[in-house]
Amino acid sequence: MEEGPFKEVRIMTGQPGRMRVVTSALQAAEMILTDWPADDSEVLSATKHALLACLEGDLSPGAARFAFIQAAKEAGNYVDEPERGPPIGKPFRWHRSKSRRGA
Repeated sequence: MEEGPFKEVRIMTGQPGRMRVVTSALQAAEMILTDWPADDSEVLSATKHALLACLEGDLSPGAARFAFIQAAKEAGNYVDEPERGPPIGKPFRWHRSKSRRGA
C-alpha cells in the first residue's frame, strides 16, 4: 500500500482556530475516519473510494487530492490556498555598467 503523497491541503480541525496540513492520501483518509464534521454524503463516499483507490495504487494522488478538497469544501472546513504574488527575480540595475577596456 502506498501513502499517496500530494501537494499540501490545509483543513480546519474540530478545534476552533486550529488547522491541519494534509500531505497524502493516507493522512486524508485518517482525517476523514477520525475527525470529520459532516455526515456521510455522496461526495464524502466518493472521496473515501478515491482515497482507497489511491492507497491501492489504482488512482493518482492528484485525483485523490481533488476528491478530498471537494469533500472538505462540502463540509465547510477547507482553507483556500493563499494568493501568490508575481515571481521576484533579480533586481533591475538602473545605472550603467562599467565599460570594458582593452577587449
